[in-house]
Amino acid sequence: MEIGPSVLEVDVLERSDVDLVFLSIESWGAATEFGQFSSNPKIAPKLRVLVRPEYHPVHSPAGSYLTDLYLTHLVRYGHVYPVDGGRQAPVPSAKALIPMLAERHREIKAFRPLSITK
Repeated sequence: MEIGPSVLEVDVLERSDVDLVFLSIESWGAATEFGQFSSNPKIAPKLRVLVRPEYHPVHSPAGSYLTDLYLTHLVRYGHVYPVDGGRQAPVPSAKALIPMLAERHREIKAFRPLSITK
């Protein structure tokens, strides 16, 4: 009997012997998985999220819900990486980056204090 991946995937990824989960966001299916996994406290800290630079919150202006979710994950867990851009991505100044990250941290701390990792 074959069991679908959506049935087993979460159980496998939550296992204590799984240390890292790499997720390359290249389709709406992968974006959906990211949304599900980033909400799971057993999986989210293991996620290493790979996104195109034009969707990375540090290298592009906010605009979409998904880019906003990348920023939240970046602040909570620190693992959202720009990949496969084929172009140079703009690099923000420290003066621009620090307030963006600090503001998101403040928002998370105010509205979801238990989701801040130490």
